Amino acid sequence: MRYPWRHSRRNRCKLYGTLSLLSTQQADDYRPAAPLVHSATVRADLRRGHELGLVTLAAMLVFVVLFWRLGTPTFWDPDEAHYAETSREMLASGDWWAPHFNGQLFFDKPPLFHQLQAAAMMAFGPGEFAARIVPATAALGLILLTAWFGATLVSKHVGIVAGLMLAASPGVFALARYAILDTLFVMFTFGGAVLLAVAALRGPRRLQWLGYLLVALGVATKGPLAIVLCGLTLLIAIAASRDLRVRLLRLNWIAGLLVVLALSSPWFLYMYVRYEHAFVSSYFLDENVRLFAGSRFGNQPGPWFYFQILATGLLPWTGIVVGRLVDDVRAAIRRQPIDAVETVLWAWTAAVVGFFTLSSFKLDHYIFPAAPALCLLCARAWASIVDDPLAPRNAATRIGAHLVGPLLVLMGVGCGYFLIARLELPRAAIVVPIVITLCGAALTAFTNVRGRAGGRPPRIPWFALTALIVIYAGLIAFVLPALEQRKVVPDVARWVAGQARAADRIATFRLNRWTPAFRFYVDRPMEILDDASEAEAFFREPEPFYCAMRRAAYDEFVARGVPLTIVYHREGMWATSGRVLWRRRVRPEQFVIVSRAQ
Repeated sequence: MRYPWRHSRRNRCKLYGTLSLLSTQQADDYRPAAPLVHSATVRADLRRGHELGLVTLAAMLVFVVLFWRLGTPTFWDPDEAHYAETSREMLASGDWWAPHFNGQLFFDKPPLFHQLQAAAMMAFGPGEFAARIVPATAALGLILLTAWFGATLVSKHVGIVAGLMLAASPGVFALARYAILDTLFVMFTFGGAVLLAVAALRGPRRLQWLGYLLVALGVATKGPLAIVLCGLTLLIAIAASRDLRVRLLRLNWIAGLLVVLALSSPWFLYMYVRYEHAFVSSYFLDENVRLFAGSRFGNQPGPWFYFQILATGLLPWTGIVVGRLVDDVRAAIRRQPIDAVETVLWAWTAAVVGFFTLSSFKLDHYIFPAAPALCLLCARAWASIVDDPLAPRNAATRIGAHLVGPLLVLMGVGCGYFLIARLELPRAAIVVPIVITLCGAALTAFTNVRGRAGGRPPRIPWFALTALIVIYAGLIAFVLPALEQRKVVPDVARWVAGQARAADRIATFRLNRWTPAFRFYVDRPMEILDDASEAEAFFREPEPFYCAMRRAAYDEFVARGVPLTIVYHREGMWATSGRVLWRRRVRPEQFVIVSRAQ
C-alpha cells in the first residue's frame, strides 16, 4: 500500500504542488500513529513485567514458607517428634502396616503418612528435613489444587490470588514445617472434594473417580474423618441449593463410596485380624468416638474457639472474608442468586467448622481443612472489587478490603512493640516490623486514593503478600534460631546416645512434652517413667542406667535416699511455646542426666 507522504519529490508537479503540500501535512497529521504502536509495545512489556513479577513473588513466597531452612530446627512439639520417631521405627523394623512408638503399638492414625515419611527417611536420612518434606510437599500440592479449582470454575485471576493467599496463610506456614499429617490429609480430602465439585459443576464427570481416589487416600491418612467432612458438605450443599442438588446428585455417589471403602478398608481389616479387640478399643473407640463425644481431656476451649482461630489465621484478609459472608447472607435474604461455586465453598467451610466445634476435644490445627475454601472465597471477593469496586452487592466486602492495610499497620506496630519491649531477638529483626508497617501504610494510601476516585484495587495484593513474606522470613531468620538456642533436650539426648553402652538402660522421668523429642534423639528404646515409686524401682535394679529428669526431681529423689548422681546437665527452656523468648520470662529449667551413685 502506498501512502501520499511517501511520494518522492520527482513525482510531484506544479499542478499538484498544493496537493503535495497537503499530502505532506497529512503525513504530519498521521505521524502520531507511531506512538500507538509504541504504546502497544509498552503495554506488552508491562504485561510481561507483571507476569515476571508475579512468578517471582510466587516463587519467593513458596520457597520461604515451605522450604527455606526446613530441616534446620530440631523437634520441639511432642506430636512432631512422636510422628517422626514412629516413622523411623517403621523403617527400622520393616513393619510398614502397624505403627509403633518406642517399641509399643501406636494406634493413633492409619499408616499412610508414616509410610511416606519413612520413605523420605530412606532417601534423605532419618532427620528433621526428611520428616518435614512430606508435609511441605503436600502443602505445595494443596496450594496448586486450590489455584486449579479457582481457575477452572471461576477465573485464572481468582485461582492465582487464592493460591497466593493460601501459600501466605499462617496455617500453611506452620503445618508445612511441622512433621505431622494435617497438610497431607487436607490435600487428599479437599482435593477429592474439589474434583467432585468440578465433575458436578463443569465436567467431565469422569473426574469424580479421581476425586473418590483422593478421598480414599484421605481415609488412609487420618481415618473416616475424610468421608465425614465430604458427606457433611454434600448434605449442606444439596439442602442449600436446588441447582446444586440436581448437579451433585448426578454423580455416582454409591459407587464412589464403594470405591473409597474398597481402597481404604484393607488396613482396618488387617489390623482387626491382627490385633482384634485391642485395635477396635484403641483406634475406633478411643481415637475417634470418645475423642469426639467423650470428656477424656479437661480444660477444653469453648464453642467460639475455632472462630477465634479463623479470625487470627486469616489475617490480614479477615475483614474481606467477613464482608463476603455478610454480602452473601444479605443477598440470600433478598433472594438474590448465589452461584453454585460460592455455595459449595461455604458448605465445605460450614462442615469443617461445625464438625470440630461440636467435638469435645479441640486443637487449633484441626480447623485447617477450612483454609483453602476460605482463601478461594477471599480471592473471589477481591476479584469482585477489582471488577466492580462500587457495586452495591459488594458493600461489606469493600469495607473489609479497606481494612487490609490498617490491619497490616497494626500488625507491624504490634510486632515492633513485642520485638523491642518483650522479646529477646537480634537488633536486625527490627527491619521486619518496619517493612510490615510501610507495606500496610502504602496499601492503605493506595486503596483510599483510588477508592475515592472509583478506581480499582490492584489485581494482585502485592503489598500485603510482600509483608507476609517478610514476616515469615523474619520468623525463620530470627525467631527460630533464638528458640533453638534454648532447646537443650535434643543435645542432652545426643549426649546420652554417645555415652551409653548397648547394655545400659535409658529412661526419662516426667519430661512430659519433651519425652518424644528425647526418644527421637537418643535413638534407642527407653523407659518412660511418670510415677515416683516406679522410678525408684527402676533405679534399684542392678543394670547401669541413664535417666533424664529435671533438677527438682533429682533433689527429691536424693532427699528420699535414692543413690543418684548427676553425670551431665544443661540449662534450657521447659515450656514449648514462644513465651520463652520474653524478656521477663520464667527462669530456665535445669535438665540433668543421672546415674547410680558409686
